[in-house]
Amino acid sequence: MHDTEKNIQKLVIKAKEVSLQAYAPYSNFRVGAALLTASGKIYTGCNVEFSDYIALHAELNAIGAAVKNGEKNFDSILIYSYCSPPVLPCGSCRQKLFEFSQLNKKDIKIIVVNDKGEKSKYLLSELLPSGNIPVEK
Repeated sequence: MHDTEKNIQKLVIKAKEVSLQAYAPYSNFRVGAALLTASGKIYTGCNVEFSDYIALHAELNAIGAAVKNGEKNFDSILIYSYCSPPVLPCGSCRQKLFEFSQLNKKDIKIIVVNDKGEKSKYLLSELLPSGNIPVEK
């Protein structure tokens, strides 16, 4: 699947839909993520908060959904939020994406969008130029 506006729009729709399922009773900060794999499948995730202030981020939940279905080769991820400018992945989520980037020896496209239609595109290598390299066994 190429990085066309039509394909990005599919990711926006999926990420927006799943953002509405976010469990964010403490911050009311809802985020959805749509992860596109090299095979063309889309996996989604939303953020889930807990009273101990440890949260599962939307990106991590999307990665988990893909991995549990045998998908580890990621093309791009779109993150949908309700803030301006659109939220970027945190450092921890960047590192998790970086590990799969290294596994497949390719950069991952990061697209951030908000409910106002603001959109930015990055390569993971722009947001995390030197992540922790996974140890090979």
